[in-house]
Amino acid sequence: MTARADIDTVVDRPLDPARPVSVLLWDADGVLQHPQHEWAPRLEAWGGPGFGQALFAAELPALRGEVPFRDALAQLLVSWPDVRAGVDDLLQLWEQVDADDEAIELVREVAAWGVTCVLATNQQDHRKAYLRHRFGYDDVFSRSFYSCDLGAMKPEPAYFERVLDALDVRADEVGFVDDNRANVASALEFGIRAVHHDPASGVAGLRSALGWRA
Repeated sequence: MTARADIDTVVDRPLDPARPVSVLLWDADGVLQHPQHEWAPRLEAWGGPGFGQALFAAELPALRGEVPFRDALAQLLVSWPDVRAGVDDLLQLWEQVDADDEAIELVREVAAWGVTCVLATNQQDHRKAYLRHRFGYDDVFSRSFYSCDLGAMKPEPAYFERVLDALDVRADEVGFVDDNRANVASALEFGIRAVHHDPASGVAGLRSALGWRA
């Protein structure tokens, strides 16, 4: 008898030629783009211990579109008056990101093959505007779902509910790739064919996770 632990888990890769999806959702950070810097040292130098956590907590309402990010940062600095940085300094941190040109070329390859490629990313209003201008994502993807527009963020179930409603396709016709395991797990709950991507594996790993062989 073969023990369950001896059985290899088969990943239902979205672009397996035997059963490809019709729509593929792509995460941005960690999949299509990567930060230019380490956040923690800079934030601690500006605001001391705990400032980084406070900053990311302040971003959450903006990620859901409940408040402009600039306003959220201004309010944060009222509570942290000794921070050696202004609102514009903090906003620039979210602009210090590089696109992965090979990953974007992969998106174009997949789209040319006939799969509808869609951006699915957690972003506040400032970063959304920056990414659209800097990397031209509107020209790369057929559609884009930014959390600040949907009023929900990954891995919240509402995010995927609203994406599926907008796409008007069955969940099993939709694939999803993300570097965050919680986001992948949440998508799988809806029947979306989601896979995890390790940024350290590069585009070769991304191709493997998706099952792209073209």
